[in-house]
Amino acid sequence: MRDSIKKLAGETAIYGLSSILGRILNYLLVIIHTRVFLPEAFGVVTELYSYVAIFMVLFTFGMETTFFRFTTRDKDPDIYKIATSWVLIVSFFMAGMIYLNASELESWLGIDNSAQYIKWLSIILFLDSFITIPFAKLRIENKPWKFAIAKLVMILLTVGLNIFFLTILPGLAEHNSAMAEFYDPTMGIGYIFLANLIGSASVYIILIRELFSIKLKLDLVKLKPMLIYAFPILLTGFAGMLNENLDKILFRNLFPSESGVLGQDALGIYGAAFKLSIFMMLGIQAFRYAAEPFFFNRTEQKDSKELFAKVLHYFVIVCLMVFVLVSLNVDLIGQIFLKKPQFWEALYVVPVLLLAKLIFGIYVNLSIWFKITDKTIFGTYFSLAGVAITIIFNLLLVPLIGYMGAALASLACYSTMTLLCYLQGQKHYPIPYKLKPILIHIILAGLYVALLFPFDLSWWINMLASVTYVLIIFLWEFRKKPLKKEF
Repeated sequence: MRDSIKKLAGETAIYGLSSILGRILNYLLVIIHTRVFLPEAFGVVTELYSYVAIFMVLFTFGMETTFFRFTTRDKDPDIYKIATSWVLIVSFFMAGMIYLNASELESWLGIDNSAQYIKWLSIILFLDSFITIPFAKLRIENKPWKFAIAKLVMILLTVGLNIFFLTILPGLAEHNSAMAEFYDPTMGIGYIFLANLIGSASVYIILIRELFSIKLKLDLVKLKPMLIYAFPILLTGFAGMLNENLDKILFRNLFPSESGVLGQDALGIYGAAFKLSIFMMLGIQAFRYAAEPFFFNRTEQKDSKELFAKVLHYFVIVCLMVFVLVSLNVDLIGQIFLKKPQFWEALYVVPVLLLAKLIFGIYVNLSIWFKITDKTIFGTYFSLAGVAITIIFNLLLVPLIGYMGAALASLACYSTMTLLCYLQGQKHYPIPYKLKPILIHIILAGLYVALLFPFDLSWWINMLASVTYVLIIFLWEFRKKPLKKEF
């Protein structure tokens, strides 16, 4: 068991290289965007990318998890061909519909001059969707390094082009008439989407060998059970993306007008604060890349349930360290990353958002039971319950308490999903999770942050307090005997 957890940790670290380093590099864009653009423009970017995240689930149609399940169970090479073919058909059709109706979507969204942005985003959605299954194949074949390199190159190029388009090119155009022909000052945030488009296309060059090896095939007999398995995952993913992004879609119309801040500006401010919760999502995303194939490949092992329980325990410990470190240093982090003071207005909600993401990470761990028992419809039930909570809490709380209302809605959503998932999981696929120490750790970390956060302490005191917590927890947890002797 100890070797299995070490293997998971090692693969998580490699996937984390692309995810964490990539997200950090990507987060440098927040520095640039909040320096170049006002909250209103940043709000437009936040809203459009919220729609992209939701549509990405529809484009991939749950085929990533389906590919993992059917490949590990059936050992059939046709599964890869069928999954890739299906994603190609669905994503090409949907991207084409969005591209051709960009003007109508601009009017429907009420975002002026966004038709060209929508067209670029439709192409980005197609490129990112089609490459999903080749990336999944790298994961199932235990090729995390190639996965990480491809992701990093894409992100580095996207970040580099953002820097060039938004900071370097304007200066060159001002002093060089030849360069002025390549710069359009009216394009504004459009350069963000253009950089994303070029970055997404770059992956196809890196994975050209994998792409040329694809042989398209639609075997309807084999596709049917895959679609039956995938459809609940699609619904679950769609509902999950609504939980993740619906607050930002509803926000500008719900934010209290008496606050003196326009809805689109408030969305930009909330979106910037929401970006700081990315520090929690970094580890969760890296963990997900490694965990799905890890869990599926070990389902038949004798001690698999004990292993899954131990994984959750250490996952929570690491996430709580991130929670405390970021929460107690959020003012310092905000000043570093959010360059205009207007964006600092909602920093006080970051601890709540971090806690919400931590609870979501627990849900990711717990959700393995309905994936390996082929009862993925339960994921749909849990996610739909989360959507209901998200809508109700946003409608009730955002008009009353603004930014904090949206953050509390996110916390309530993921807490509800996690509780339902745990209760049903113990009925259908009981795993001996050690809830008492996990809950104690969460409560202690929450109290630690709640006691220190309200005080306007010096940055070095906050840093010392957070590092002290991390060291104490680290020494306490890893002083123990070998894992196999704990059960």
